[in-house]
Amino acid sequence: MDSDLLSPFEIDELEPYDYVFVNRDGIRYRTFFSPLSEYYPQFVDTYSFSIEPEDRSPHPVDMRIAATIVEILKLFFRKNENAMIMVCDNLDGKEEKRRKLFDRWFIKYSDGTIDKYDAASHSGDYNLFASIYMRDTNPNKGQLVNAFYDLMKSDIYDIVI
Repeated sequence: MDSDLLSPFEIDELEPYDYVFVNRDGIRYRTFFSPLSEYYPQFVDTYSFSIEPEDRSPHPVDMRIAATIVEILKLFFRKNENAMIMVCDNLDGKEEKRRKLFDRWFIKYSDGTIDKYDAASHSGDYNLFASIYMRDTNPNKGQLVNAFYDLMKSDIYDIVI
C-alpha cells in the first residue's frame, strides 16, 4: 500500500507533449508542453510547461500528483534534447508557493541529469519566477541559458538571478 502512495497516477498521452491524469479525488489534470521557437527562435527545442486542473477549487494535498508530474517530465526529457521553461506568475497570487513547490520537487526527484537555472522579475505588484530545465548533455545548453537570461532581462521587469 505504501508504494501506491508514491507511484504516479495513470497517464494518458492525448498527443505528443499533451498528457492527462486523474488524481484520487477524481480531479482531472492536463499537462502540456508548448513550443517556444515560433515566438523566440533562439529557443531551439524548448517548450513552456503548463499544469491545469479542471477543478480549480481547493483540494487535499496528494503526493502522487508530484510523482505523476515527475513521470511526465521524465517522458518529456527522454524524447530528445528538449529544454523546458516553467513560469510561475502571480495571476492567482500563488507564484512564490508554486516556485517553492517545484524547487522541492526538483531537489527530491533529481537524478543529476537535468540542469536548472532560475530567474525572477519584479515590477510593482507583479512577480514572475521562471526556471529553465534541460539535460546536462544538451548541446545547446550555453545558447539556451543565455537566451533565457536575455529574455528575462529584455522584459519590462527587473531581473533577479
